[in-house]
Amino acid sequence: MSIIKPPAPVALFVAALYAPTFSDAAAKELIAEHFGHALLPGPVFNFTFSDYYAEEMGPSLRKAFFVLDRLIDPAELPAWKLRAMAVEEQHARDGKRTVNLDPGYLEAPKFVLATAKNFAHRIYLGRGVYADVQLYVRDGKFQTNSWTYPDYKLPEHLRFFEHARAKYFEKIKKE
Repeated sequence: MSIIKPPAPVALFVAALYAPTFSDAAAKELIAEHFGHALLPGPVFNFTFSDYYAEEMGPSLRKAFFVLDRLIDPAELPAWKLRAMAVEEQHARDGKRTVNLDPGYLEAPKFVLATAKNFAHRIYLGRGVYADVQLYVRDGKFQTNSWTYPDYKLPEHLRFFEHARAKYFEKIKKE
């Protein structure tokens, strides 16, 4: 018989995709102001994986990953997604976003992003938000899914997530 237990706290994550009007430093400050300080700032890179955001945000987009120095209850993910959407709206110009924020979380067996878009592999969490398992752990390493976004599949980014997972384990032991 299964015994229902509360979930372990998870590490809050935010990916920031931003227009050239934001500097890398400004993106980092924005994340710190609205989500908390980074436990592990991740890679910052030119976003060349898709033109999906170009019409709204323009060309030459940059992206950064942040694992925050904050453990959360995974049930809070919808609230973090709604906060991210409010921050995006605050920084919009002429009705177009200058920053796109994707919160999620990292825990022992997986890495999850929040999204407002439904799809076959996404699970509804409430408040218009779905969970999307981007990465899962097998044999101690993150593995991708067929739907994993291309920038999350890069070997150097998978290494970042594995390092972040190790930091998560350290943090959870301390708390």
